[in-house]
Amino acid sequence: MELTSTAVLLFFLIFWTVLYLINHNKDKLGINLDLKTYMGIFGILRTQVGMNIIKKLGKYKLWQKLAYLSIPVCVVISIYTFYAFILSTVGLFDGTVEKEAAKPIIFLFGSTIPWIPGILAIIIGVTIHELSHGIVAASFGQKIKSSGLLLALGIPMGAFVELGDEFKDSKPKIRGAIAAAGPISNVLVFFLVLFAMPYFTGMDSKLTITDVLEDTPAYGIIFEGDVIYSINGKLVNSLNDFYDAVGDIQPEQSVELVVLRNNEVNSYYITTSEEGKMGIVSEPSKTVMYILQTLYWTSLLNMLLGFFNLLPAAPLDGYHIWMALPDAIRDFRKNNWFVSKIANLVGWVISERNLNSISIFVWLAILASMIYSFI
Repeated sequence: MELTSTAVLLFFLIFWTVLYLINHNKDKLGINLDLKTYMGIFGILRTQVGMNIIKKLGKYKLWQKLAYLSIPVCVVISIYTFYAFILSTVGLFDGTVEKEAAKPIIFLFGSTIPWIPGILAIIIGVTIHELSHGIVAASFGQKIKSSGLLLALGIPMGAFVELGDEFKDSKPKIRGAIAAAGPISNVLVFFLVLFAMPYFTGMDSKLTITDVLEDTPAYGIIFEGDVIYSINGKLVNSLNDFYDAVGDIQPEQSVELVVLRNNEVNSYYITTSEEGKMGIVSEPSKTVMYILQTLYWTSLLNMLLGFFNLLPAAPLDGYHIWMALPDAIRDFRKNNWFVSKIANLVGWVISERNLNSISIFVWLAILASMIYSFI
């Protein structure tokens, strides 16, 4: 897997070098390429693909209603996110939260996050986030300036949608609805992938022993490279089979473990530890492993992307969503005196001045946390 990741990264590096040279000489070559590069590392490639998708889907007014309904949902998630953000920031500085958790995601690639599944997850998350903004904005009749790909050394990091000046001049509720579309789509992807995971863990795949922990019951009996055939008479042809077979194992229980080794079937009886463990680590085939890793990181990174963007800090989506909340409350019961009073009170509490102060606090806390994580 490491070799494959290296090969893919090398491919993108070569691709980026060629693309960079073509862009630098596009006038001489007569090529129409709309690519802007920054520091020779990052790039913005404008294309018509995203615009066509937005044009086709943005004509439906249903997106407006769904986006309006998303505002209160996003506010609830935003409150939880802001609360968790404060707790984690305090925990980072008092030592209860590991420094690794505060590092930018890019620094976790290759160690915590596998390269290929991680990049695919980011592409999916950012693309869905940006397209959702564009589709809802188009449903309100707003102009989309451009769309395209965000590149880092040739690696697609997702798509972007550049909204027109109409967005800034729109009513707070419309801005909030457009802003809510991005994070809520990420949250929906998180749940959809989460519910789909059990189906993929049931895919047929042999389970190969990748490690046997020292000083455990299986050490010296089972070896790396053994393939699990059955556990207590239950055939193991997938991860679901494995989970089902080990689910009933008790502490200090004799377990029949049958493995394939050098094309031979070997049966062993292993007594589990006091924790009910044998001490073996196994993995499915590389194909299934890549699929499961991609799904896992797609789910997790979509959740993080959606939740982070709901922090009530400019220029994040949460800022616009909170600004839209008073109007959303008023429209819940129009011409209702009590509802109108609540909306006015909420508007006073989350005024633009107060949200700007919160924005400064959030970004200073993020900056301090990132610096502290590298000390």
